[in-house]
Amino acid sequence: MAGKWKRCRDVAAGQDAVHAAQEEYLPKLKEQTPTDYEAYVTRAIFYNATWRTIAGLLGMLYRKPPTIDVPESVKPLLEDVTMNGVPFHVFSQKVAEESLSVGRVGVLVDYPMASPEMTLADAAELNLRPTMCMYKSESIINWRTRRVNNKTVLCLVVLAFKYVEQVDEFEEKSENRFRVLDLDPTTGDTYRMRVFTVDDKGNNILLETSVPLMGSKPLDFIPFTFIGVDDITPDVDEPPLIDLVDLNLSHYRTTADYEHGCHFTGLPTAVVSGYSPKTDDEGRPIEKLYIGSQSAWVFTDPNAKASFLEFTGQGLGALERNLDRKEAQMAILGARMLEGQKKAAEAAETAGIHRSGENSVLSSAAQTLSIGLKKSLETFCLWGGANAEVTFELNRDFFPMPMDYRMLKELVNALQKGGISFETFFENLKKGEVISSTITMEEEQTRIKMGPGPVPAT
Repeated sequence: MAGKWKRCRDVAAGQDAVHAAQEEYLPKLKEQTPTDYEAYVTRAIFYNATWRTIAGLLGMLYRKPPTIDVPESVKPLLEDVTMNGVPFHVFSQKVAEESLSVGRVGVLVDYPMASPEMTLADAAELNLRPTMCMYKSESIINWRTRRVNNKTVLCLVVLAFKYVEQVDEFEEKSENRFRVLDLDPTTGDTYRMRVFTVDDKGNNILLETSVPLMGSKPLDFIPFTFIGVDDITPDVDEPPLIDLVDLNLSHYRTTADYEHGCHFTGLPTAVVSGYSPKTDDEGRPIEKLYIGSQSAWVFTDPNAKASFLEFTGQGLGALERNLDRKEAQMAILGARMLEGQKKAAEAAETAGIHRSGENSVLSSAAQTLSIGLKKSLETFCLWGGANAEVTFELNRDFFPMPMDYRMLKELVNALQKGGISFETFFENLKKGEVISSTITMEEEQTRIKMGPGPVPAT
């Protein structure tokens, strides 16, 4: 999958990344010199439909804030889940972006080594706290599962990372290391973490071994979660936008040919026949012909002719039509923002049918991301000392459809006649975007009891 993942990342990164791998994505023309090829690449414009699609999908997922419900004691910890100042809602967006980009990402929940006798108060005093770390698909280099108690569990994960060591205040050096997470069969399948490096001869050198504790006891599971677009298993699936990525690169190559053709055919070329310029003793021309309204060419030979050579073929038109066709195909594959707006208004039912395929794919991604991040959040809360119900749900209402006054009137009427409960009424107001999705029913009832505020003068 490495080649596909690289294509996805380069295309999403944009023109500079695509140009950096120019010979991989834009082959040389026959007998093209290095100088000519460099000019050929420079003229090519990369139209980044892929990133626009990813950004659009992320915008739909986070059009409304995710629903997060954790114990009160853990909420302060969510303001920084990486120990680098990244709050959980931003961390979740990074995970979602990675999943949409290549179709696979991993989340490791970790906790610093602590003494079994340490209390929660001791840990708080030392600022010991759980953290989350995202691992890209290329960093997850090995994994294994096995059946335990008639259940398939993750028993091994190998993660590659770069270890950076400070040499002095200006210089640092780095080396590749590997974090091995497994269930140790010699200790009854308890979770352990080991760190290895590889020497110049290719030998694995063990640097560190630790057994993380939760509640003074070792874990019986690996706190690492695979998150894809379709499921949270270790299976490797196709990147969800790989077809769009490949079409985007094809569009780039067609653009390069089109710009190349325009460069060589766009400006007319002067052609003179039946005329020989005067030369010096060594045969070098001593007179020049200048083009312009203030210049005149006078030829002694009455048969001499001057004209312009202009491009009149249909080759560039075919390239233009090919570009239009590929842009339309990219729109179908997911880059809907590339399509021109319809002149006529589209009925809500028609729009819903038109986008139903996209909704199903994005809904699946939202569900999988919600399950995977909730699983990581549950472990995070357990390590934070809170064993309680955890909720995390990404938005699945991707297209705003505010409630109209007729529906609102019918809901109020049903509430007054006892046809629906206040809870149902309130949930419908939230879905219809009459009330903010982040407001709870209790908060809204408190606001109602407080009465209306002062009405500003007009």
